[in-house]
Amino acid sequence: MATKPPMAAKPVLQKPPGYRDPGAPPLKPPQQLRRPTNLPPSFRHAGKSRRHHNYRRSICCCILFFLLCTILLLSIGAALGYLYYQPRFPSFHLQSLNSTMLRVGSSGSLDVAISAKILAWNPNTKVGIVFGDGAGHLTAEDQDGDVELGDGQVMGFYVREKSAGTMMVQAGESGVLLDDAVAQRMRNGYKGNGVKVKVEVAVGMGVRVKGKNMWKVPLKVSCAAMRLKVVGKKGGGASVGGMVKCQVYLFRWFNIN
Repeated sequence: MATKPPMAAKPVLQKPPGYRDPGAPPLKPPQQLRRPTNLPPSFRHAGKSRRHHNYRRSICCCILFFLLCTILLLSIGAALGYLYYQPRFPSFHLQSLNSTMLRVGSSGSLDVAISAKILAWNPNTKVGIVFGDGAGHLTAEDQDGDVELGDGQVMGFYVREKSAGTMMVQAGESGVLLDDAVAQRMRNGYKGNGVKVKVEVAVGMGVRVKGKNMWKVPLKVSCAAMRLKVVGKKGGGASVGGMVKCQVYLFRWFNIN
């Protein structure tokens, strides 16, 4: 009896790419790490930023309120003080001029030693006036410009209520060369009708209330010209005429007359 030849083995089929067995348990998807999101600055710590802003706003409001209250109280105090004391500025007059020497040599050199006295009147009834040390400046009028007669120191002094005080200025120059025409006019004027001399003083002025001195403010006193002429045979000179009114400048700029 003839035997049947053996049957050939079936080839194993290859699984295609991506094939998945239907009976296998489902696979979990891989977990992806979340990257932190970069938020704009306005969204970061929104609550904390709002609290900081509120705190700063409260501090600023408190400081502003305190400053306004301080200014208001100071203004009310100043107004009440002004109504009670009614302060007024003093008045000044150039009282006299005196010279121990005013000589113009043949070469046009000027030698001068001169003193000026300024009267200060305090019109206040409840406030005294305190003047600090200052400086004075003297010039002689001329058609070609003022001629320098020198500078001098002014000593401080105190003027009581409803009273007057004097400030003295001692000035001098030596060997000042003048133009021939100016020298001749100075020589003729001093021996004739008089040389017109102007005085200017810069001092600090304050007030004294119940024995306490307040702060001082800069003050400039500018006196109109007064005639100075020779008196006697020794070459000395003195002022001619009455007192001359002076202009007063607060902070040395603002005219208060």
